[in-house]
Amino acid sequence: MKSAGSKLCRLALGLAVLIGVLASRPVGAAEIRASVNDSAGKALEDAVVTITPESGTATPEDAAGKATATIDQKDEMFVPEVVVIHTGGAVVFRDSDTVRHHVYSFSPIKQFQFVQQPGETSAPVRFDHPGIAAIGCNIHDFMIAYVYVTDAPWAIVTGADGLADFTGLPAGRFMVTVWHPRLWPDAPPLSQSVTLSGAGMTVPISLRVMPPRPRRSHNQLY
Repeated sequence: MKSAGSKLCRLALGLAVLIGVLASRPVGAAEIRASVNDSAGKALEDAVVTITPESGTATPEDAAGKATATIDQKDEMFVPEVVVIHTGGAVVFRDSDTVRHHVYSFSPIKQFQFVQQPGETSAPVRFDHPGIAAIGCNIHDFMIAYVYVTDAPWAIVTGADGLADFTGLPAGRFMVTVWHPRLWPDAPPLSQSVTLSGAGMTVPISLRVMPPRPRRSHNQLY
């Protein structure tokens, strides 16, 4: 009898934990997994995936893009190469190299330039308009990074596996848009409308992109 009672207690405890987990999830919350590949089927890193609710689909109040991102300069490369922020957000630049860099942007959404000495961290650079800003270095012209500024409530940069996982989405219709820095010139970002009604779905996306740029070694002459 003692053993049966112990089993019942464990069962009750397990049910209580399960109920607590379910209760902590937003009502109707679901997931979208975007799987981004190139035309050869290889996973694409550094693709920006944004999700915007279409008319009639509610947006949770806590849904927002990243407010601040950091771009480091290490081994004469910008790290990461792609960051995403919400409109009105900012980017901080850090020089972790032993050489100085001259960071600049001539992009329509934001123009700036400043010199950074080794070990310095910049003041936040604010981006008040949506769009894409290409960032370069006037001293090392092979260095490049991208700041993707968006009004979309959900935005993620894919990792090496080409995946972007969005959780806590309400049921409804969404526009999934994907951009990559190696899209062919003048090629628009790919957009796809999806309907989310169950626990989740996977959205496979194939992009035709240019070959990767050769990465220049930091010890090469320039």
